[in-house]
Formats: sequence, C-alpha cells, structure tokens
Amino acid sequence: MGILMRPAQSDLVKKFYVVGVNFQKTDTLYRSKFSITSAKNEEAYTQSSACLEHFLILSTCNRTEIYGFAPCEYVLLAFMKSLSGASHSEISANAYIKEGDEAVTHLLTVASGLDSQIPGDYEIIGQIRKAFQLAKNSGKSNGFIERVVNQANQISKAIKNSTAFSDGTVSVSYAVTQQVKKIMAHQNVRKVCVVGLGDMGHNTLKYLLQHAPEAEITIVNRDEKKLADIALAYKLKSFSFAHLPEAIRESEIVIMATAVAHPILHLDHIKGTDVHFIFDLSMPRNVSNEVYHKGDVTVWDVDQISASVSDTLDKRLAEIPKVKAIVQAKAKEFFDWQERRKSRTTTPLKYEQFLPHVITSIENSHARQHTCFMADQCCEGKSGKAWLPVQAYSA
Repeated sequence: MGILMRPAQSDLVKKFYVVGVNFQKTDTLYRSKFSITSAKNEEAYTQSSACLEHFLILSTCNRTEIYGFAPCEYVLLAFMKSLSGASHSEISANAYIKEGDEAVTHLLTVASGLDSQIPGDYEIIGQIRKAFQLAKNSGKSNGFIERVVNQANQISKAIKNSTAFSDGTVSVSYAVTQQVKKIMAHQNVRKVCVVGLGDMGHNTLKYLLQHAPEAEITIVNRDEKKLADIALAYKLKSFSFAHLPEAIRESEIVIMATAVAHPILHLDHIKGTDVHFIFDLSMPRNVSNEVYHKGDVTVWDVDQISASVSDTLDKRLAEIPKVKAIVQAKAKEFFDWQERRKSRTTTPLKYEQFLPHVITSIENSHARQHTCFMADQCCEGKSGKAWLPVQAYSA
C-alpha cells in the first residue's frame, strides 16, 4: 500500500495546492520527462486516497501541473513523481509549489494565457476544461475546484470579448500550422509533408499534431535515426532524404524546415504532383526561385510569416495590462465568494478550513500542519531537511 493510501488520514484539514513544472524553467526535451500520458492521466482518476480525494491534472506540451487538496504539498509531489517519468531529484530541482489563494490565482493566470509560452494562447482554456471534465466525471472534483474553473472560463471570455490578447499568431511554427488549417478547410487537402526535423521542423510537426489532427502527415529527414524515432513516437509515415521526390509526390502541402546553404526543393520535384502550397521556413531559402515563380504554386518564406507574427506579438503585449486587470478582478470575485460562503455556514467543508501553519519550528523545511503524517515521512522530522524520496503512489 502506497503512502497516499493510508486510511486514517481522511479527517486531516487539507489546503489547496498546485505543484508543477512548465516551459519557464525546463525546455521541451527535459520537460517531456514530467509529461503525464493520456492513459496514465485517466488511470490516476480511478485511484482513491484519503490524503488526495479531490484533484485536477493539467498536462500539456508547455506544463504539467496537479491542483488538489492535500494535508501538505509533498503528497502532490509524490503523486507527480509516480505519474510522470521524472525522478525525485528532477522534481525537487524543477517543480514549483503554490498554496491557497496563490494557487487559485496561478490557475486563473494560466487560463488567461499570461503564463503561456505563446502569450495569449487561446488553446489553454480548452485544455483546462477538458482536464476538469475528466476530474468531474471521475468524482475527483468538488465545489471549490468547479468554482475556480468556472471563474477561469469567465476570464477567458472576458479577455476575448474586451481585448486583442488572443488575436493572431505569434510563432512561426504556430503561424504555419494555422495557415495549414485554413488551407485544409478551404481547399479540401489533407496530405502534409514536413521536411527537416530540427527545432523549427519538430515544433511545427508538434503543432500540426495538436491543432490539425485530421492532417495526413509524412516526415523526411537526413538523420535517419532521428527520423525513425520520431516516426515511431508519433506513428507517422517517413522517408529518408534520398527519397524526397517520392515523399513530395504523395503530398499536397510541403513544409521545408531544412537548414542547408542552398535550395533543395526544385521545380522538377513538384511538376505533375498535387503540391500547390509550400512553406519555406529555412534561412537562406531552401526552395528554388523557379518554384517561387511557378504560377499555380503558393510559397511563403520565413520573412513573410515572421512579419505577421511580429505585428501580432506587439499587439498582444500591449494588451497585457488589461488582461492582468481582468485576472485580478475575477480572482477578487472568487475570494469574496469564498468568504461569503464561509460566513453563511456553521459546518464548513474541509477545504474551507484553511488553517495557518502550526508546526512549532519553522526551521523544518516541511513546516506544515502538525496533523500531517508526511512531516515524519518526507523530512524525517529533522529541521532543515529537504524533501526526501517517498514511496510511489499505488492502488
């Protein structure tokens, strides 16, 4: 039986916490270690714990966060460790912890798009809604979590209705993906070929997988090991660089994200094919001039895409003060509601009994409620002790 399954802890007063990692501290490759797969996510909600009865898991390409009520934050850290592929030391070095009102404000800020890698990311609110629905359907939500998520929805609507914070696109890879989606919708094409799997190509590929799931994607790369690894990971059709002409013949949209000093996509490659849309994300251009000037083919270069991105980013950044004001106002509404609810009941729920820290010695790094059994488990009761390895969550 894992540490979270001890049955005698259900009467502990619990506080609202969030523990997580995000793009601000970890890059894509390293952040993947903390990612929680969809299958693991769904499985997590089927487990029960007296120490973690109500929680919400938010796992996206930019963040992995667990919001929930627990006797202390170390319960959530141990839960994250057991669900992700990260080690104890990796979580200790990279995770952030927020509690009470700060945790609530963090969720509302995330929902606003202020804490996104792409400022104003309008996809995040949909991801929060999906995460909440899974928690609710699994019986792991409660009135507090539902109210916070409702407030997050209100923030997202207010931002979209009264600011330009979510307008346009602000990364080349994301901008290309949005343009591909428009082409697919209006031209009834589906076959997309991504040539080159460096940072730009791989990012574009991930955006396509996330935002254009109906696309039939083929990948091409010089490094055949990397090509095979990515093709296997995403279950995609792949071609070695030597077979580029064959990959082009099977495509309708081509995205060139290679990094060579001369053009490698020529007119001969696209003659007689169904390719009519090309994105040349390389610098210098890797698409030949003759292709650029072919009348029935539309080609975008990186400068054309970047120009629209820069304009959009400037407009979004100018809207940040308005967005912050909306978040602050909605956070205040939530805290006012919380206080009114407490004053109207003589039997407050556990999550409404936010007690101050009562361990006598604040030198202990786990200076939390004296009733928390984790004080001895994770800190060995020693002052100044850092979080130590704990047993994994188990059913």
